Amino acid sequence: MTTEQEAPRIIVVDDSDDDFLLIKRQLVKTWQTAIVRHAHSEETLKTTLNDIEPDLVICDYSMPQLTHEKAIEIVQSLRPETPMILLSGLANDALGVQAMHEGVRDYVEKSKPERLIPAVRREIHTHRLRREKLLLEQAHRRAVYFDAATGFLNRQGLVKTLSGLSTHSGDDNDLCMLSVNVSRNQARRPEVDPRIRRNMLEKIVERVRDTFKQDILCRWSDNVLVVLTNKLDWSADNTLIADTLCEFEANLNRVFTVDNIAVRPNMRLGLARPGVHGQHAAELVTHALSVAHVIESRGLELLNVLDAEIHDLAKRRKTIELGLAKGIESNELVLDFQPIEDLKTGRICGLEALVRWTHPELGRIMPSEFIGVAEDSGLIDALGDWVIESSSKKVLELHQQGHMLWCAVNCSAGQLLNPEFPAKAQQTVRNAGLDPKWIEFEVTESAAIDDMARTVDALNQLKAQGSQIAMDDFGTGYASLNYLRQLPVDVLKIDKSFVMDLLEDKNSHMIVKAVIDLAHALGLIVHAEGIETAEQRESLIQMGCDRLQGYWFSRPMDMDSLKNWLSTRSNSNG
Repeated sequence: MTTEQEAPRIIVVDDSDDDFLLIKRQLVKTWQTAIVRHAHSEETLKTTLNDIEPDLVICDYSMPQLTHEKAIEIVQSLRPETPMILLSGLANDALGVQAMHEGVRDYVEKSKPERLIPAVRREIHTHRLRREKLLLEQAHRRAVYFDAATGFLNRQGLVKTLSGLSTHSGDDNDLCMLSVNVSRNQARRPEVDPRIRRNMLEKIVERVRDTFKQDILCRWSDNVLVVLTNKLDWSADNTLIADTLCEFEANLNRVFTVDNIAVRPNMRLGLARPGVHGQHAAELVTHALSVAHVIESRGLELLNVLDAEIHDLAKRRKTIELGLAKGIESNELVLDFQPIEDLKTGRICGLEALVRWTHPELGRIMPSEFIGVAEDSGLIDALGDWVIESSSKKVLELHQQGHMLWCAVNCSAGQLLNPEFPAKAQQTVRNAGLDPKWIEFEVTESAAIDDMARTVDALNQLKAQGSQIAMDDFGTGYASLNYLRQLPVDVLKIDKSFVMDLLEDKNSHMIVKAVIDLAHALGLIVHAEGIETAEQRESLIQMGCDRLQGYWFSRPMDMDSLKNWLSTRSNSNG
């Protein structure tokens, strides 16, 4: 509805019923559907202003009970954007000027009623234009600075809000940023039913809003919410602060119901202080998330969140995250290869590609430290693409030298849940000039169960192109036999934790033998990891294991060392 078409809402403040009716008659003659309300006292004016949002207030200049000054004050208090027109029986320009200074938009003499309607029309039109402009500005602000799904600030909104707050370095700054990390697994599982997923998000948002009342809330990403709060007393003992944070986390993780299903949330808190752990929103959020990841990965409780060591490790993790993208692009990453022995022939049959990173500041970083960072930062696809491409090129080099070996590469949960991964991985292998049958894809049991249906689909697509699938770290997860029944695997890799006690522990020996027999019954190849002695190797041969990998056979080595090693073995075998 346009500003001209919409029926105006007008309040007439006048102590005379007769004068009100005369004014109303003029207004209704011009706008037949106009809403015209009468206020004759301070109480009725306040009530009417609360009842409707007026386009205009027309006020008598001289009233014995309610002065025009008081009426102006009430309108400016309750509806500050509403224009006012004063009516007076006195023909005095000085009074009109004074009224304009007091905040009214116009002054009309009662002796000139023909001026009233044009003034009303002008002020209503102007007011509605201002209101529409304000609504557009508010809509624009909501679109730019707020998340539509939660009503929280979005990233831009948090950046703007934080930049507007007065923060400085030092312990006397009470402002604190908390990250609320929602479990990725929990966020994924409801995807099969969008309604449940939406309801679960609503429950999580409601829980965060209830826990952090009157604090500034932000949705930083799909599974990360952020809280800006000044409720923590940093002059108090660290134990008391940690206890408060633990209460927050415990409240967040109380069971709630989604479509009559009881769900226990898994939300982890992290912490960063503006001026202490960073100044800008992105670095503060990154630090808070790093704190949460450090606590979780080390099996610690939130009570440790204020320990200096936790924040030092969080800074290291943040440095790794910031450097990883550059490391991938700048070829700071390298591949080592560990040979695999075929126990039936005693010859090398394949390799496992193991990614390594030498950071310019931190030095050598092992995959166990930076793979998780890649998962959480969204870099796992880029890292995985690099490993597949580099492995394929290195295997082709070996083929050209007469070493016809296959190579195993690891798949993370993040890669398997990307619907584009199987086709892209196979295309990467082919672009390197290699047949996909020479690449074996390894998936851990824990990665596979994040979303079983999508994992099975991804692995089937990889198999369809000729690649074999290996389940890594078998036996270290939950309900392994059930998952083994569902997953389309060709190779079962027995975790080294079972192999290391193979000779000393009777139960370990029996478990390994049972796994080998089960795998063979299912038509699977059995691959043992972590072989360090000839006695372990001989025992595995006796049990019928198909292939092994470990320091007894060979340590991981770079490509040049591998080529020399292969040449030496070829010469000695020849």
